[in-house]
Amino acid sequence: MVEPPGRPLPAGPTRLFPLARIRGIVAARDPQAAADRIRRATLQWLEQRAGKLPPEAWNFGPFGVDHGGSMAEVARAESAQGELWAARLRYPDESFPGRVWRTEITLARGAAELRFGLKLDLAAREESPVLEVSVPRIARYVVGKIGLRAGSSLVGLAPRRCEDGKALALHLRHPDRALPAIVISFVEGQEQPWTAILQPKRLAERLAGIAEVHLLPVKQSFELSGALGKAWGCYLGAVRVYRAPFDPDRDGWTRHPLFLPERIRSFEQDSGTPFQIHLSLLVARESLGPARPELEVPTFARVQDRAREIRLAEARAAGQTTEKLLELAEEEIRGLKQRAAEQEAQFETRRGELEILLDEAEKERDEALRELRAARLRIAILEERLAGAQGDADREVPALTDYAALEAWAERHLAGRLVLLPRAIRDAKDGLFQDVALVGRALLYLAGPYRRMRLAGGEEARRANSEALAVLGLENSSVGGDLQLHADRFRVDWRGQKRLLDQHVKNGNARDPRYCLRIYYFWDEQEQLVVVGALPGHIRTGAT
Repeated sequence: MVEPPGRPLPAGPTRLFPLARIRGIVAARDPQAAADRIRRATLQWLEQRAGKLPPEAWNFGPFGVDHGGSMAEVARAESAQGELWAARLRYPDESFPGRVWRTEITLARGAAELRFGLKLDLAAREESPVLEVSVPRIARYVVGKIGLRAGSSLVGLAPRRCEDGKALALHLRHPDRALPAIVISFVEGQEQPWTAILQPKRLAERLAGIAEVHLLPVKQSFELSGALGKAWGCYLGAVRVYRAPFDPDRDGWTRHPLFLPERIRSFEQDSGTPFQIHLSLLVARESLGPARPELEVPTFARVQDRAREIRLAEARAAGQTTEKLLELAEEEIRGLKQRAAEQEAQFETRRGELEILLDEAEKERDEALRELRAARLRIAILEERLAGAQGDADREVPALTDYAALEAWAERHLAGRLVLLPRAIRDAKDGLFQDVALVGRALLYLAGPYRRMRLAGGEEARRANSEALAVLGLENSSVGGDLQLHADRFRVDWRGQKRLLDQHVKNGNARDPRYCLRIYYFWDEQEQLVVVGALPGHIRTGAT
């Protein structure tokens, strides 16, 4: 291959970079017919890339050809579940000397279903090649012409416009969703901050089978935020990646990165990598992890090994000569050695990638924290102005009258200041404390005077906090000895971490739960809000 001007062959050893994997179930009523269609399309694709194939290829049999650096091969074997057929293609990159692409396609056909797998790798001398991941054309053929399913994930070639934010929230939280979801928010009739950078249709095509792409209008973005909580929303030109699985009650918010418009515009300047390349690499890396058991398919090497095992067993059963058996055994040993070398190379590359991922995750965390602090500061300023112009808005909040309404009441009046964990909502439904209105006023206190004291500090804020407690007839203090003796009872999951409910609001020590109030919480310094984990009574320990 002639090197393009200005692109010398990089120095150093060749490394193998796993880029992406697709695994799914072909959406077809007739697995055999669908397998034949995919095999014919795959062979045509191989011939276009690697040159003329031998006649046995078109009978879907095993073969191997090498046409000047471009290699194509097929392995075929039987399994306990049915038939295995795998193809592998290697060809050099036409624009980058030293880069060689390798694609594997596997079909695993059973009696009732057909599994499809694709593995995309790059061999290169570069230490860390920068490229936008794009699935091969054969993958787009399977997705677009035949259909592919991956759990509850939506596998398609085009972005999906969201018409119901609550439905999208349910889909994102679905435990069977297998693919990361890229959600692109926009304001209709306006130029979007990502217009010059992202083309959603092109993005969906290039990532078909490894990510979903959703378009989120303004109205539906509010519905999504309402269903998931404001911290998990995506709005006004932002782009967010919701990894799978997604649990807003347990996950840390940096696991599902949010790219605000300002960050999208300056991303390449700040990081040196175009935003669309970063986005494609982020979701492609997710595809390299373990698959759900119902979607797993063997690699080309596994199918090849299985075919060798079958040939060796058949030769022994047929009483072949020692020379023939030795030849087959040596072939199997060569295959195993080759696979071991490839796995070792992949391991070394993966270890380097994990170090890069860790560095990127730390940068993402720091960037997200900076954005969060800036947003919190803007909110605090706006709250201060609002309080100065309109007085204390919390005085106008209607009283809480029923524990069944607690979740909706808190979301409406405390959002952004106080979070009720699912455990607290569950406990409240069985709550025996009779003064429901006092519970509401105590939560308003935590979201109001107490939070303002934590944010602003100073003598005036501390005095306002003490006065608010006196009016309510409540105490606010550390939990005390029970926390040391029964820490497991006070431990909760929050943003992917274990936290202790080390503070509580209380009204004395009445033993009758009808008159004894306890609201257990902790203060999240990073998000600057109160997190309530249990109410309205004691957390049960040996002493209570």
